[in-house]
Amino acid sequence: MVNTRRGSVFGFTVDSDIPFNFLRAGGGEHVLYVCRESNPTLDQEGALLYQWRLRDQTGDVTARLYHSEGIYHFWTADTGWYRINPAARTITLLQDGEDVRRELRLWSIPTMLCFVELGCIPLHASAVEIDGGAVLFAAPGRFGKTTLALAFHQRGYRVLSEDLSCCRLTPDPVLLPGPAALRLRSDTFDGQAPEGTKLVSAKPDRIFLALDPTRSGDCNPVLIRAIIFLRESDKDIHLEPVEKARALTDLWSLSFRVKGHAALARSFSGLSRLAASVSLWNLYRPLRMEVLGDVVSRIVAACAVTPE
Repeated sequence: MVNTRRGSVFGFTVDSDIPFNFLRAGGGEHVLYVCRESNPTLDQEGALLYQWRLRDQTGDVTARLYHSEGIYHFWTADTGWYRINPAARTITLLQDGEDVRRELRLWSIPTMLCFVELGCIPLHASAVEIDGGAVLFAAPGRFGKTTLALAFHQRGYRVLSEDLSCCRLTPDPVLLPGPAALRLRSDTFDGQAPEGTKLVSAKPDRIFLALDPTRSGDCNPVLIRAIIFLRESDKDIHLEPVEKARALTDLWSLSFRVKGHAALARSFSGLSRLAASVSLWNLYRPLRMEVLGDVVSRIVAACAVTPE
């Protein structure tokens, strides 16, 4: 087992000898062990649970997840294999590979399986901190989650997650901050890393930025204040409250669960508790860069703490 502490992510202290780019300061409540192997033992084992495509601008990247007796094997066409033992909180990845993509894939499905094992709820959402509370922007891919998070970053707010959010429900719903990263489409990048970030890698399809340590903070839990569902509109910017029962359909579609009746029941129960405990909004806005300032202002006005 490795013995070098590298930082934190999703409430885990990462114990690894691998130099990572996107961890936050400090530690977490649990230790996540990450190591490397160069032999074929990471290859497919068990039954295929899911297969899907991770879309980017250069084409579709295939991904598959297998399971056998508590061990998962995750594979993507661009980064190769990962072996995940959620009960032991251990992830093994290939010795060789493109480091930046391999790391960000590591902090997605593989790490998510480990925090789900602890009872946390995953959501396909970015998140920022407003007045000490977490506000999540929930939506499928290509709905502007990262772009909106970057807009908040550029106005001085802390980015807590840019794509995957880890929600712990007890004793109160909190968000455990994810990797200190932002991924931009190459057609939105002007060649200059935004203030408070560092350019880690520029690929034909993605620009990978790391948040400065002074801006990223640690992985201490942040109370969830609101979940905002991102909607597209050709008209004006509009925020409206969502009935909690109606929000369950969206929360279900934007979460992840392993197969099996018990896992499905736990997921539905957790999402129901989350919906009942936080403010829920629909945000309708044009997907245009020039309206981002107004969008940020509307969200802050709706979610900021009102002085007593």
